[in-house]
Amino acid sequence: MLIRYLESLRAHGEWADRRLHRAVQSAPTDVSVALRELAHIRGAQDIWIARIEGRRPTVPVWPEWSALELERAAVQLDASMRALISRLTPEALGQTVAYATLAGVRFNTPLADILLHLLTHGQYHRGKANVALRSAGIEPVGVDYILWQREVAA
Repeated sequence: MLIRYLESLRAHGEWADRRLHRAVQSAPTDVSVALRELAHIRGAQDIWIARIEGRRPTVPVWPEWSALELERAAVQLDASMRALISRLTPEALGQTVAYATLAGVRFNTPLADILLHLLTHGQYHRGKANVALRSAGIEPVGVDYILWQREVAA
């Protein structure tokens, strides 16, 4: 059951990010603040996936990308997230992941908690991106989970 919910949150996040990426790419004004928030979502994804996979991240936590660079990174990171979630087992969710924070502090956290954090962290920054769009005079993009359920998942 938990794996199904994690997959649902993953699919929702991918959908929401695509909607916001399109808004940023087509914006007639400077939306660099929104772009920065969206790039951070992807930087955090790479860092957490790397921790889970036991490798070094390839993206900084706050990458400075153009809209095109963000779109390219999104394709790769979305594929990585789909693969990660597709391999999950109930047993794996209870296993702990040993990692160090960016400040070097070491932790051991259950994989289920890491994935829940990773999948909900993006929603916070999507909200900040929408605030930045509104500040730039652009209508915010609907990215609520229930909207995704109505439009896509139903």
